[in-house]
Amino acid sequence: MIEASSISVGYGTHDVLTDVSMTIPSASITALIGPNGCGKSTLLKSLAGLHRVREGEVRLKEKSIGRWSRKSIAREIAFLAQSPEAPEGVTVGQLVEHGGFARSGLFHGVDRTSVLDALEMTGMKDHADRPFRALSGGERQRAWIALTLFQEAEMLLLDEPTSYLDMGHQIEILDLLMKLKENQGIGIVMVLHDINQASQYADRIIALKDGTVQADGTPGEVISAELVQRLYGAQVSILPDPTGLRPFCVPRGRVSGQSTRPVATSAV
Repeated sequence: MIEASSISVGYGTHDVLTDVSMTIPSASITALIGPNGCGKSTLLKSLAGLHRVREGEVRLKEKSIGRWSRKSIAREIAFLAQSPEAPEGVTVGQLVEHGGFARSGLFHGVDRTSVLDALEMTGMKDHADRPFRALSGGERQRAWIALTLFQEAEMLLLDEPTSYLDMGHQIEILDLLMKLKENQGIGIVMVLHDINQASQYADRIIALKDGTVQADGTPGEVISAELVQRLYGAQVSILPDPTGLRPFCVPRGRVSGQSTRPVATSAV
């Protein structure tokens, strides 16, 4: 479990996050949404202990994250940045092995069976000996997720895991993350730009704007036309799914025929 208590975070003299509090449980999916520059990525890095807070405190398992060593944090939290870079010439299996280095260091042996198990969980076992650079975008993202699984962390923090992927690969990655939560009990926090994907896949949505939390709850509690207008300045209609629990956002002009500012939900 990760807790943030009244944290303020900034760069130089500029605060990006102000008085933000939340508790991130294990075995659930939390989506961070909000306009560009609102502090989503900074919050994710702060929760992972990669960015020091100015005020307040981030706690990992009820202990201040500043009192954990980087190796100890790596046993608990795996962080996947947006568009990470792999070393030149590395194979998929070699890439995944780096997840073990985060836990044990460079001079400990790597369990090849565990590497293949991580690749199996992400559907990449048959690609273990392929060059990473030869993979498609979706395959690369699955390889990176396999690395985090080999790290054996309890929490997985991902910064825009579906960016630069086509719709099919986006759904593939989100379905994989859902399976990891359900089958492995991994807690997942991810930054998403597509508000409908957040609604369909997340157990909880935290909406940010101007460095503050605007809403925090289930998709049915958070997603509303008023919130979308407040976050993005976009006019939308909200359609329920059959359960009534996961609302769906549709640009207002397409529903009413009115001439309004066009909205692409993939950019929300």
